[in-house]
Amino acid sequence: MEILKSLGFVFPKFLWQVVNFLILLWILKKFAYKPILNMLDERKKSIEDAINNAEAAKNEAEKLRKDYESRLAAAKQEAQEIIATATKFGEDMKNQIVTEAQNEAAKAIQRAQEEIAREKDQAVAALRDEVATLAVLAAGKVLGKAITVEDHEKLVKEFVAEVGDLKC
Repeated sequence: MEILKSLGFVFPKFLWQVVNFLILLWILKKFAYKPILNMLDERKKSIEDAINNAEAAKNEAEKLRKDYESRLAAAKQEAQEIIATATKFGEDMKNQIVTEAQNEAAKAIQRAQEEIAREKDQAVAALRDEVATLAVLAAGKVLGKAITVEDHEKLVKEFVAEVGDLKC
């Protein structure tokens, strides 16, 4: 006990300290422990709610990402379809324009050939008339007699009919 006294340990004082400590524990338990526990429970609940909210936000973000990716893929597919349609339309238009140009060229060639044939026929007819006239005039000179207009026309028609049958 001497050692305890030398350390300043006095039993009645120690007893009062233990009683005071127990009273302090009871007061803390009565007034502070429940509020502290309630505060800790509320804090725990708020942390759990925050974690749950974060998880829900993460799930929502993942859902939005998948939705965005599917929309992006659909938009790409639609863009490719539009490009394919426009390309096909362009090719069809090109083919149509080429066909129309070929048809117009063929018609122009046909018209030109018809015009050439018509002009050739006119030139041949004019040449025949001229040759017939010259032949009749030459025949008149060879025969030494004058040919009347009626005889001239008759001879030209006969000559043209004969030469026309020969067809150069």
